[in-house]
Amino acid sequence: MKVLVIGGAGFIGSHVTARLCEKRQEVSVFDDLSTGYEDNLDKRAKLIKANLSDRQMLDLAVEGKDAIIHLAAESIIEDSIRDPERTLKRNINYAINILEAMRKNNVKHIVFASSAAVYGEPAEEKLIKEESIKKPLQAYGSSKIAIEKILLGYYNSFGINSVSLRFFNAYGPRDDMLPVRRAVPRWIKAVILNRPVELFWKGEQIRDYIYAGDIAEAHLAVLGKPGCHQYNIGSGKGTKVKEILEAVFKAAGKRVKVIDAGERKGDPNFLVADISKIEREIGWKPKVGLEEGMKETYKFYKNNIKSLERIDGV
Repeated sequence: MKVLVIGGAGFIGSHVTARLCEKRQEVSVFDDLSTGYEDNLDKRAKLIKANLSDRQMLDLAVEGKDAIIHLAAESIIEDSIRDPERTLKRNINYAINILEAMRKNNVKHIVFASSAAVYGEPAEEKLIKEESIKKPLQAYGSSKIAIEKILLGYYNSFGINSVSLRFFNAYGPRDDMLPVRRAVPRWIKAVILNRPVELFWKGEQIRDYIYAGDIAEAHLAVLGKPGCHQYNIGSGKGTKVKEILEAVFKAAGKRVKVIDAGERKGDPNFLVADISKIEREIGWKPKVGLEEGMKETYKFYKNNIKSLERIDGV
């Protein structure tokens, strides 16, 4: 299968690209390297360095492919609150550019990286199903649900099959796309350097953390599926954020000072996936537990100074 991975030099994209190459697929990566890195890429993948605003390059990249995996996005929550117009325009318009290139080149399959941010703050503290009410708290989540609806329109009008994967909290090696705002890599760098770590909401928020390798496997599992589908991608287990920090300390074999960082706008209190739909329909379920995944993540940064240096503000 000939697969184009858009955003393949980024965090999740690099894991997806590596797994595709391991499965001996013919893989091309479309990435402008503005937040990802060429050294993240599997050497068997072909890099097309270009921006999604370049529709001519995108047409050439899409031509002849069997499937597209779209992982590029303006994804920093704080940025989407500070500049919602940029987040909405880039995410939505770039998705349309991809779909138009697919339509012109008769490419019929796309896997889209959506997000648990489409759900916003759940009304009840229970597992979130795909059909749960969607009330995004910020422009980022709004852009993701808008793209899902656009995919439905392209399926009904042009027969372009799509699978939207709603990621919950991802962690793992190579989580150093700039700017690094996610908690786990910042905590790991702080612990390695024996510096204090910041903890919002006293770490009482309940989240669903899922290892990057498991997310990559989900992409391969749904690749080529006909229809228009949406699936939650998480562990299916709720964990307090302060317990995620404890997993970092355990992986490191040491502790550092914890600073109370107060509240942070845009954070839901409870966000945990019901993953029964994808287990039932696709047969995918996560294989890497939190302790094992955090050990691998910590080991990666401990042994990769270049990646550690990219984590800013620590």
